[in-house]
Amino acid sequence: MTFRLREGRLLRDDEPFTALGVTYFPVRAGCRLWVDWDPDVVAADLRRIADAGLNTVRVFVFWRDFHPEPGHVDAQALARLRRLVELADAAGLSCVLSVLTLFMNGQLLDLPWRGGRSLWRDPEMLAAQETFVRAVAATVADRANVLALDLGDEISNVDPDEAATLTSAEVAHWYGRLVGAIRQVAPEVLVCQANNALTVLGGSAFGPATGRVLDLLAVHGFPLWSPGHIESTLSPKATQLPAFLARLAGAYGVALVDELGTYGASDEVAAAYLRASAASVLANGAAGVIVWCWQDSTSTAEPYDRRPAERMVGLHRADGTPKPAMAAYRQVVDAAPALVRTAGPARVAVWPVTGRPAGGGSYLDPHRDAVSPFFAYLLLKRLHVDADVVAAPAAGHRLLVCPSVDQVTLADLEHLRAALHRGATVYYSLGDHLHGFPGAELVGAEIVDYDLTGRDRQEIRWDGEVLPVDWAVAGAVPTTLRATSGRVLATYPDGTPAVVVNAVGAGRLVFTNVPFERQLDAAGRFALAPWERFYRRLTELAGVGPVVRCSDPEVEVVPVDGGVALVNHRDRAVTVRVGRDGDDPDADLVVDLTEKGWTVARLPMTPRRAASTTVGMA
Repeated sequence: MTFRLREGRLLRDDEPFTALGVTYFPVRAGCRLWVDWDPDVVAADLRRIADAGLNTVRVFVFWRDFHPEPGHVDAQALARLRRLVELADAAGLSCVLSVLTLFMNGQLLDLPWRGGRSLWRDPEMLAAQETFVRAVAATVADRANVLALDLGDEISNVDPDEAATLTSAEVAHWYGRLVGAIRQVAPEVLVCQANNALTVLGGSAFGPATGRVLDLLAVHGFPLWSPGHIESTLSPKATQLPAFLARLAGAYGVALVDELGTYGASDEVAAAYLRASAASVLANGAAGVIVWCWQDSTSTAEPYDRRPAERMVGLHRADGTPKPAMAAYRQVVDAAPALVRTAGPARVAVWPVTGRPAGGGSYLDPHRDAVSPFFAYLLLKRLHVDADVVAAPAAGHRLLVCPSVDQVTLADLEHLRAALHRGATVYYSLGDHLHGFPGAELVGAEIVDYDLTGRDRQEIRWDGEVLPVDWAVAGAVPTTLRATSGRVLATYPDGTPAVVVNAVGAGRLVFTNVPFERQLDAAGRFALAPWERFYRRLTELAGVGPVVRCSDPEVEVVPVDGGVALVNHRDRAVTVRVGRDGDDPDADLVVDLTEKGWTVARLPMTPRRAASTTVGMA
């Protein structure tokens, strides 16, 4: 195999490779491509995909079509799979093969012999999976264009109720068994497993923290099926979520966004969404992006018989004519070398302190919140401050953001102390006042009591600036703080502390007992106030302002290899001024960006107007 990873980068033949692709189904055959096999149609389609400037195709290996009965993997189906990979290679395409495909478009295309048995706990089903993934891997082991094998696309949806009971150890064991089976016959093939945003952010055992044995961590970006109260497809939150998912997965491995698209939106809205989200994904360091999907389908077989709208989400219509989204994607593809990010660690990091579930589901278990890190990410983006998302603090981060913490472990506390003694500024907002409080020694304040009424705790007052607090949205119990060794920075209307800073070692901890990020998680609330001003005070305390200033908070600024990527996440065109922090504002670059448009700028530059790369798009 020619694909490998080195220092967090995807390489092909030892050269950097960015996967730019689509999910593929034949127009007429749809999900029956292996049964209604037509190699001439497949070959022609793959050539068209390559002619569109793409380099990767993702294909579903429907398990039931290959493994019709226990102990028998169909040789003809495997030969067809190999032929598709060969045809892709002839067209110049790499392949991502989703192997254990049972769940598709909201329904099960199940094995006739599974009988409801568990994929993760039943010994016979585990052995059958090992047999099948080994057979698929052996079939393509010598094909140099196989980018990765996906163990099972959104596999938890095969049995969501059971998946919700799985521990991280059980999922890690399942990963390990299947990766081991693949390595027996294809020791160098990369392996991934793909999950949607609800799984990645919902506290599932299939989250990226469990996938350390995998080579790639694949995530899906669809605004309709996401936490965070994303108001619409064109919401700024919508087009920034896929990049955040990639950053979060990247904390544990190499991230690939292997499904990106929209449902329930017009062609123009779908194009605008793809324009901004795909550019943002690449600028934020993902190994690639694979769009859902290449072309509309005319198939009437399952799963389309029950969900016919699933047939209409392609980049092309069934007759082959491109939709506006294809032009938007092609412009991202053509500019991908400039959008690729190989920058070193940022000075700021978001650390989702999630603790570890004890199991049992007792009344003592804290609230599980995975959305707050997304809001922390958004607030920093609005300040144009580049930030990593990390699995644990590391040296070099001058500001460590720990948003709305519900549970902190002894190991987490050791990480916090180490960061503080290295001289970092640690910001820590409290989610659960019992399980998330890091202790009075670190905070410089103690919790006096809780108060369900929350009287006079409805706003934070910081040096004349007022920001509202919604405890109901936060889903948290209001508490009363009393400063001990810490200094009060902000108060509630009743005069009690709302924000306290405490010196610890060479660093300092800034603490608030408000789940500041989680209280933003309501439809429309994020746009109600300039919430990022709270975070600006944190960055000023840490001395880590933006390297590049921009006049619009909804224009994302990311340092990339080609310069500075500017991505407009607004649903309207904007004109912005951009310049290096500390430079003469008169030398700022003036940039016109279309709705959800983007460009790559080089700074410093003399004053002139620059157009987004999306100007003139259909």
